[in-house]
Amino acid sequence: MNSGKPKSTSLSLFTWVVVLLVSDLPNAIWQTLDGEPPAWLFWIKAGLLLVLILASRVWQLIRPVRPFFTLLLALMLALWGMNWIRTSDTYLQWESHSNWVIAMAVYQFLKLAVAFIMIGVLLRMGRKKRDFFLTRGELASPVRAGKPGEPPARRSITWGRLGLTLGLLIVPLTLLFFRLGNLPSTDILAKALPFFPFVFLFAATNAFSEEVQFRASLLGDLNRSLGEGNAIWITAVFFGFAHYFGGAPSGIPGVLITGMLGALFAWSMLGSRGILVPWFIHFCQNAVIYAFWAINAVN
Repeated sequence: MNSGKPKSTSLSLFTWVVVLLVSDLPNAIWQTLDGEPPAWLFWIKAGLLLVLILASRVWQLIRPVRPFFTLLLALMLALWGMNWIRTSDTYLQWESHSNWVIAMAVYQFLKLAVAFIMIGVLLRMGRKKRDFFLTRGELASPVRAGKPGEPPARRSITWGRLGLTLGLLIVPLTLLFFRLGNLPSTDILAKALPFFPFVFLFAATNAFSEEVQFRASLLGDLNRSLGEGNAIWITAVFFGFAHYFGGAPSGIPGVLITGMLGALFAWSMLGSRGILVPWFIHFCQNAVIYAFWAINAVN
């Protein structure tokens, strides 16, 4: 696995502070202390990133993370645009009168739009698809490189098999989180079954969108500038706080759970050098969540 070049502790610490400041952590603190966070808080964060991007032209210390700050700003602006549409009165009124499938399809379209905006920004910056992991990855490669002369029985599991195993394992774990005692009756489940093809479609598109947005678009440049460990945990923390408001789950549990999952997804993306392994694990978890949402829609 390419761990990236080691960089100074000062640069790593500085990047961590910036990411925490522009994440939803300040919004969560504001909400706890004083109610609804003001709209201008987002523009303070965006302005901070823009100032740092411009300052990096003369400030040598932060120049290595300028591409990351640029991508982070692009992602935040794209997500702001999506949320602006979704919170508009026109959209909310339309959504309240739409059935679950149509409303979710439009929501997934908006998320895919953000993902493709990020792909466009990466290509415009001169990145190749392999640079931001938009490939299936090295599924046959071992998770841990074997030692010379090591017998085949002791060699590490491949990334493909690990992804399949973790994907299947995460299904019952997610069910436990939703509490098996709250499983729907057979009558409600029968009513929800026609929605299940859409459940799998939406789970797949949502997993792809979020893997592109929060991992593929950020990991490559962050790995090259700060190394593997920082790349994994910085993106994981940013992903975790992105679920504080309205995530599934949300609040502090959402931050912790999605943060740990984000670290797993980032580790598997860097290790397999592709999007397929983290996408599949993410898809399996999403399938359970979207199934419960579909059930609630007919309940």
